[in-house]
Amino acid sequence: MVRNSNMSNTSQFFLNPLVHVILFILFIIIILAIFRASSPVFSAGISGKAHIGGLKGGFELEAFDNQDPRNQPCFVMYFAEWCGHCKNTMPEFNKLMESPPQGVKILKIDSEDKQNSELLKSQNIKGFPTIRFYPKGLNSEYEEYEGERTHGGFMNFFRQHKL
Repeated sequence: MVRNSNMSNTSQFFLNPLVHVILFILFIIIILAIFRASSPVFSAGISGKAHIGGLKGGFELEAFDNQDPRNQPCFVMYFAEWCGHCKNTMPEFNKLMESPPQGVKILKIDSEDKQNSELLKSQNIKGFPTIRFYPKGLNSEYEEYEGERTHGGFMNFFRQHKL
């Protein structure tokens, strides 16, 4: 019986273990691409949410418009779930949110939430956590917070600003 050399080469090609590894990796990439397209929240098991006071959900760019006629001062923490410094700061910032200084909005904005991407770009956020004080409302000039990332440090900052 005469063997077709093309058939022999093809069968040898698919018997090569390296080809199996490459095909398996391609299969995983395709599955992840399909899953990611159907679930935009998928990010290695981390889903992002913005926290505005006690509310959860996407933080809209409109919140940075001066809709508040009082131009209320705001203290904002831009964070990322994967960031170690953010994880260390979060419990202290949460204490601040539970008992904020009178007249100051305390906000947390999750950088991982795709709804916040325009906001992060407009505020030129490059690192995490970024903590800023907006003394005349969110659409005003801001001051970078450089103090201790503790509840006491935050409160000292507000005392220095007479809030």
